[in-house]
Amino acid sequence: MERSGAANPPGRPGLGRRLADGLTGLAMRLASCVLVLIYFQVGYYWSYHAQSGPGIIEAALPIDRWIPLVPEFIVFYMLGYLFVLVPCVLVRDRQAFQAATIVFCMMLTVAFLMFRYAPIQMDRTYAVGSDWFSRLTYFQQTKDTTYNNFPSLHVALNVYAYCLIVWQARRISAWWLPLPVLIVCSTLLVKQHLFVDVLGGLLMAWAGFAGFRRLMALPPRTVLFAWLATQGLLLIVLATHVERLAKTGRKIVRFLAAGGIDADNAAVALLALMAVTVLGQRFADRARRRRDSG
Repeated sequence: MERSGAANPPGRPGLGRRLADGLTGLAMRLASCVLVLIYFQVGYYWSYHAQSGPGIIEAALPIDRWIPLVPEFIVFYMLGYLFVLVPCVLVRDRQAFQAATIVFCMMLTVAFLMFRYAPIQMDRTYAVGSDWFSRLTYFQQTKDTTYNNFPSLHVALNVYAYCLIVWQARRISAWWLPLPVLIVCSTLLVKQHLFVDVLGGLLMAWAGFAGFRRLMALPPRTVLFAWLATQGLLLIVLATHVERLAKTGRKIVRFLAAGGIDADNAAVALLALMAVTVLGQRFADRARRRRDSG
């Protein structure tokens, strides 16, 4: 009995229980990510399918004409689709993940309403080169509308993701900083957004992180209820827009193919990114425990 207690100290669950909890948590996170992805596709389509309001708004500034088109930055623009997933792995506390997901969906909802009722027009400079960067940039430019711009979700969501990284792991956050900075710059340098769109995205990221902090101050049960309500609403959206799932999958495959990437390689790259993130978090946790024990 003593050896059993030593191998499995009181208050610490066994290996099987820890694995089960880990798999349950991973399944919850993956399901949430899939639902949010579907909501993004449905909401983005809804926002430009039948715009209404005061009409298309012109918001270009002189600085937008001075900023050049640099197709090479499409690499960082594409990384923006992956970087937003980092907190899904890095934010380990369950309440924090739930709060982050709620705010993420709220940010999308506000952006969709802006896209539909206050669309901002952008006259793009299209990439015309035959090199890989230009072809991928042109593909991205032609697949997006010219008026779902303000606020820039590419900026808002990636800066919000970085704020979550700073909140969760401040000691390693400096290593991540260049990536969101380059992603923000890429929105301008591949002519996907206006300068005012970037400012709007930064403001939305700040508001989103402030909302996250407020949710974290609430009781865990309140946050859990709000998260379940959010997931329920996303499921309703999914149930009423099933036909768009196949279109979304084909669109993702075409986008990857335009960059010379097949779906299998993209999946491997995503898993590698998640693995690096987990290892980085474990390294930071171990360093913190050593510092606290010392």
